[in-house]
Amino acid sequence: MNTRAWVGITLLAGLVIGASATAQGSRGSISGKLIDENGEVVVGLEATVTMRRAVTEVEYKARIQANGEFEVSGLPPGAYDLRIPVACCLYRSFEQKGVTITAGQALKQDINLRWGSNLGTIGDDPGKLSMDMRSKAGDISGPAPRMADGKPDLSGMWIKVLDTPDARAQVPKLMPWASEMNQQLQRMNRQPASVYCLPEDASPIRLSFPQKIVQTKDLIVHLTEFTTPGYRQIFLDGRPHPPAEEWNPAWYGHSVGHWEGDTLVVESVGFNEITPGFSVHTEQLRIVERYTRPSKGQLEVEISAVDPGAWVGEFRMKMAAGLVPNEEILEFVCPENNFDMLHGGPRLWRGRP
Repeated sequence: MNTRAWVGITLLAGLVIGASATAQGSRGSISGKLIDENGEVVVGLEATVTMRRAVTEVEYKARIQANGEFEVSGLPPGAYDLRIPVACCLYRSFEQKGVTITAGQALKQDINLRWGSNLGTIGDDPGKLSMDMRSKAGDISGPAPRMADGKPDLSGMWIKVLDTPDARAQVPKLMPWASEMNQQLQRMNRQPASVYCLPEDASPIRLSFPQKIVQTKDLIVHLTEFTTPGYRQIFLDGRPHPPAEEWNPAWYGHSVGHWEGDTLVVESVGFNEITPGFSVHTEQLRIVERYTRPSKGQLEVEISAVDPGAWVGEFRMKMAAGLVPNEEILEFVCPENNFDMLHGGPRLWRGRP
């Protein structure tokens, strides 16, 4: 290669590198702290800051640190929608549209979070409870324990991790009759079913308060705090679901499980038509949960559901739970005929118009 060609290649490489460096240098960032309504820094909130670029709809994300600080970097110049989804309940989710980032700008902006549905009551926030319990768990590293037959042992005290990347459910479209009924129910029910001492979800593993799994070879007993009835059974002995004509449709249905390698697959059918958690549905609702325990301290669950009588498509979501071996299920008693005192008296929750 002659000297002139070599110089040309060198200059071209320099231009490419320089252009790349310039492009990287033109990117900006946003950073700051979360502040509550008392003017204090919000600490220990498990959440993610998302910057969505208006033109391209590309999202840039960063986790909020335990001390309440955040920084999202590598932002091309432009206008963004800033979002902080908060699962529950101490703070409200935050959204701000039209946040402008200029070339090379390091924008400093603190964010004020408003109190959520529990008006700042710290002990009544499942998200905060989950984080606190898991932080007290100590060293829970290591492989998942196994039963005598070699299957993973899912036993333990668990609590849901609220802020996980796949926590947002894929919700099916409702058939026209179900959509109309859903609108009626939203006008009728001022409070969730739990206010009236009724079960909260057809798949109780999705609930946010502590849960205990007790596993034997032929049966799993799943205990859930702060809900009614607070338990369900998952049969592992190979029995089938009872015939429909012999089964009284139930809030939690009838659950049987089998193993596919190290994954426990739980199929539940036989629900009544008013069980909360899966929108308007019929007694054809079928829920499948897939449980894996990749390590001692982690439980992962994939949930899918179908209802050919009310839905077009399939419900899907993923979630995770953390082991909290220092905790225990607390007694919970919900009185019958509990009234919605917030709205002035005995207004009952309705499962159907």
